[in-house]
Amino acid sequence: MDHATLQTLARIKIRLRHEKGVVLNTQRFFTDTRYALQLLDLAEESEDLELVTAALDIRNQLGWIQDPIMPTAAGRAPSFGATQTPQGSANTPANTGRYVFGARS
Repeated sequence: MDHATLQTLARIKIRLRHEKGVVLNTQRFFTDTRYALQLLDLAEESEDLELVTAALDIRNQLGWIQDPIMPTAAGRAPSFGATQTPQGSANTPANTGRYVFGARS
């Protein structure tokens, strides 16, 4: 474990004890993933901003936060819930109100 991760865990441990009355077992935190995730979930439900950010920081430091979805091979990121129009369909009924490439007859 690096020093930054241990410091972050120490902040979480102290704040959880003061805020929620929960005692964090450090050895179990690093050996039992289910226990660690339950405690981090509990920390994230807090009203204490520092406790929430420390919980998110340690998730990130331990690699438990996934990277965002990268763009596809075509160079566009996948859309979530939005409909995609095929290229070359600028004259579809949904797009008739926009000015496209000059005057029309």
